[in-house]
Amino acid sequence: MIWHKENIENEYAHLWIENKILFFKYKSEVFIDLDAARIIVADRISLQKEKAYPVLCYTEGITSSDKTARDYLSLKGVILTKAISYLASPTVSLAMLHFYLEKNKPAVPSEIFTSEFLARKFLEPFID
Repeated sequence: MIWHKENIENEYAHLWIENKILFFKYKSEVFIDLDAARIIVADRISLQKEKAYPVLCYTEGITSSDKTARDYLSLKGVILTKAISYLASPTVSLAMLHFYLEKNKPAVPSEIFTSEFLARKFLEPFID
């Protein structure tokens, strides 16, 4: 059975909840500045309706981000998240994500994967 709620789409990403996981897919050619980070987090929290979820984040579309956005996402971007799997392409987004996790150290369990299967496996213990 697929458990599915509404979804939200903004100029940066498409977000939906399915099988008790929040999926977050960035659109292509996205630059994340502080304004974008605030919109992204507000839309995600609105979709969640005060319930925490494990998050699978498809990062392939991100081209770059600035420091204020990364700082904001590492603090506010983990509100109502149980854990985050970042699904990266093996090229640019992989290096960018390693840098982000090393410098910003999110307050929830967070890992980077190039396999969607492994990204989902990582989130299984956080599904209720």
